[in-house]
Amino acid sequence: MTVKYLRDLRHQGTVAAIGEARFPFPNKEYPNLEAIVNVPKQIISAGTYDGKELYPDIVVVRQPGQWLEMLVEVEMDDSVTSESAENEWLPMSRIGNLYIYVPAGLSDEAKRLCKKHGISPKGIRTWRFRPVWGIDIKEV
Repeated sequence: MTVKYLRDLRHQGTVAAIGEARFPFPNKEYPNLEAIVNVPKQIISAGTYDGKELYPDIVVVRQPGQWLEMLVEVEMDDSVTSESAENEWLPMSRIGNLYIYVPAGLSDEAKRLCKKHGISPKGIRTWRFRPVWGIDIKEV
């Protein structure tokens, strides 16, 4: 197995865990919301920006009609970069409410990158896995 393959598997597991913990839609409280996970397979585009289809890791839509509610981008240690900010976060933040999830300890770097590239996310959250308890998510 390659390092990229293992990293992609970890990203996929992290996206799934965040989806289950924070976006369990539809549910009793939000029966009109639906969360769609685009990892590992792209299922729904959140829209286009500069002619490019955008596929955030998680897309939350309001039914009926699939009205875009929020976009969720989950980053790993190696993807909190200027390139990710410019090529992914910026376009996504321009079309909807973007939430960025970064590994614990990288929130300051994510904030710095947002400021550098003029990105205004709806929120930045940190995540980490804790033995026994599972994923731990914090708002920053």
